[in-house]
Amino acid sequence: MKRKRKNNYTKISLRSEIFVYNKEMKTIVVTAGQEYTDIDALACAIAYAELLNLEGKKAEAILPGALNHSVTNAVKQWGLNFKVEPADSDFVSVLVDTSHLENFASFVKEDSIFEIYDHHYGAIEYWNEKLKEHSHIEMVGACATLIWEEYKKRGLYEEINTITANLLLTAIISNTLNFGAQITHDRDIVAFNELKKYSSLPDYWIDSYFTDQEISVYKDIENSIKGDTKIVKVPTFEFPIVIAQMELWDSKKCLLDNKETIKETIEGFNNPYWVVTLPSISEKINYLYSENQELKNIFSNCLEAEWDGDIGVTKKLWLRKEIRKKLYEYKD
Repeated sequence: MKRKRKNNYTKISLRSEIFVYNKEMKTIVVTAGQEYTDIDALACAIAYAELLNLEGKKAEAILPGALNHSVTNAVKQWGLNFKVEPADSDFVSVLVDTSHLENFASFVKEDSIFEIYDHHYGAIEYWNEKLKEHSHIEMVGACATLIWEEYKKRGLYEEINTITANLLLTAIISNTLNFGAQITHDRDIVAFNELKKYSSLPDYWIDSYFTDQEISVYKDIENSIKGDTKIVKVPTFEFPIVIAQMELWDSKKCLLDNKETIKETIEGFNNPYWVVTLPSISEKINYLYSENQELKNIFSNCLEAEWDGDIGVTKKLWLRKEIRKKLYEYKD
């Protein structure tokens, strides 16, 4: 039986202000990046908006970026509860799965942000100083893990919607590369096992999910690359680096079969400093593709990648968020 909440308002102390959420409250927009929406951003925005609504607040998930290849056709059939733009301009914001200003949804004003949940490196100190206890940037495998932990902290985990549990569970699997990524934390594993109690996914879901993701990528290599590419600014490197990512069960075959299309697409970003990273989940390594010698040298130093011409191979799995951290720490 679901617990009924007697109060119709909640007070939250944020910095020097008190926001009162009641029947006349501002809408809380839970959102992520502008350019694309991956499974983690999708799951976190929908789940956190749901959690806020369970607490009696007015919240909605707004995700302007196109769904990328990590949101498979099967996931799209679940009846996902989000919109692509806010209904009006008078709202406050929660950011999930992103903390870099240049990636935020275009309608987000920095002064409207009162809370962030993320697991990416590079902006922790800035948001910790600005938002204090309302900055939740932690180095776990999936941001979905942080959102699930909020359900538990607030005592509302038993009220989670089944589809929401499915989304969070899938995001954890995707963002940890089935727990093979180095960034995987024990908290991700705990969250996954707890979410299984509230999800409706079959035992074969993991295999099915990665198979569907691979099929989606092969159908449209160009948009798969565009839908998972970020411009990374590295403090010790003069130019921004374009990093595209496609995580697949067998990345080597995808790269070799589609090298020309991949090159043509990534060159469309009009930046010679580009690299494509393809985690190969079945092999627990990454394949890299770049034609820039400076980047090859950097990735050799940072990731111990070995290059054969323009194709590099790492010794273990690397997610882009982990590569980004390495690049931030890189010293020439």
